[in-house]
Amino acid sequence: MIIGGISNVSQDGLTFPDIFMFIIFISLIVFSIVKLFKHKDSDYKSNKFNNNYKNISNSETTRFNNVQPNNHIKKNNVTCDIETNTLNKNKANLNENLQKNNKDLVLEVKDDNNNDHHANLNANDILILHLNKNRVVGKEVKNHFYLLENQINVDKILNKLINLNFLDIKSNFDVSLPYLKVPELKDILREYKLKLGGNKPELIERIKTNIDENAIELPQVYVPTSKGNKIIGETEYILHFYNSPIISLGSAHKMAKEVLNIDDKIEYIYLNLLQQNQKSNNSDHSTANIINSLVLYYKKTNKNKNVIRKYTNYATYLSVTQGIHSVAFLYSSEENIIDRLFIYFNYHLEYYENMLFIDNVSRRLFKNLFYEDIKSFEDTDKNFCDEICELLFAQIYNNRNITLNTLPTINYVLEKIKKENEIRMTKYDF
Repeated sequence: MIIGGISNVSQDGLTFPDIFMFIIFISLIVFSIVKLFKHKDSDYKSNKFNNNYKNISNSETTRFNNVQPNNHIKKNNVTCDIETNTLNKNKANLNENLQKNNKDLVLEVKDDNNNDHHANLNANDILILHLNKNRVVGKEVKNHFYLLENQINVDKILNKLINLNFLDIKSNFDVSLPYLKVPELKDILREYKLKLGGNKPELIERIKTNIDENAIELPQVYVPTSKGNKIIGETEYILHFYNSPIISLGSAHKMAKEVLNIDDKIEYIYLNLLQQNQKSNNSDHSTANIINSLVLYYKKTNKNKNVIRKYTNYATYLSVTQGIHSVAFLYSSEENIIDRLFIYFNYHLEYYENMLFIDNVSRRLFKNLFYEDIKSFEDTDKNFCDEICELLFAQIYNNRNITLNTLPTINYVLEKIKKENEIRMTKYDF
């Protein structure tokens, strides 16, 4: 149509309507082209803004670089600074919290790792591990009083220890031969026509050198794994308390598990028991039993002599005090009272004799040490402590001339208790 129009115009010439329509036509074309370019530029800017918005969501560092044009940032420079400072503070707080949480998490993981080998074992399991380590299969410890009374299934626990990789069953020259007796070793050598002379180590070495390990039927032995040896080293207290009259094995194990980085857990358990006993106001007799057991442990482990003396004196003091307050003393004769008091020194009598006769401790020094030791535990009377020492000296030196008249403080306490008891009996006399 356009071509036909141009042909007619070229033949007839241009008229005014033709010129007017031609101008309108050209204007429409120009307008359309301009509109098209503006639409494309708008789409491009929109896409660029969306991309910048996505970058903001992914990275805080681009927040103030890509969101707004430079002129807008200049206009709102103060606002941006405030937001930036706030963001930095929030990030610092967040990093601090994360570091703290991570530190706590690491500590929890470390604690879990430290206690992981304890997690699946109770006190009886650990006891069976201790009792049967390096024992020949078939000769397990099963008939101990504690095991029988508590109906402990030893075979079941041994299987549990093996399945959890605390214990292994091995049979080889290094592990098994030491468990064979000399006649048994000679029987093996005789079978292979080898020399029979020599001591046990020589017989074992001869077997190792000349006989194939797989050719002999060797005893099977329960051998702790590295994991088992670790827990054995950490739980030596198990063998000390599994037959204790003052605490159950379960309680001792629970108490020991709650502490870390304590070398002597046996001492810790005793001292913890002593503290609990005193807080609950249990009898002096019960406290003395705990201390006597602690002293016995100290002596076996060569504890410092001053520590042994301190706890020995306190145990003696508690025993005598408990005895004086017992009903048996209220209506006994004077001679009977003295004889009864002597009994409370018997448990540590040898220890005190050695102090006086071997260490040559004077009586005066003995009394001063006794008082200072007791005073470190509780408030006490110096005269009362001195008279306890005089009673001890009378027993050790076989002094039968001692009477209650020579022990005025003890005699006063006895009379006071007797009167209090008479008043009590009168009050409830029906």
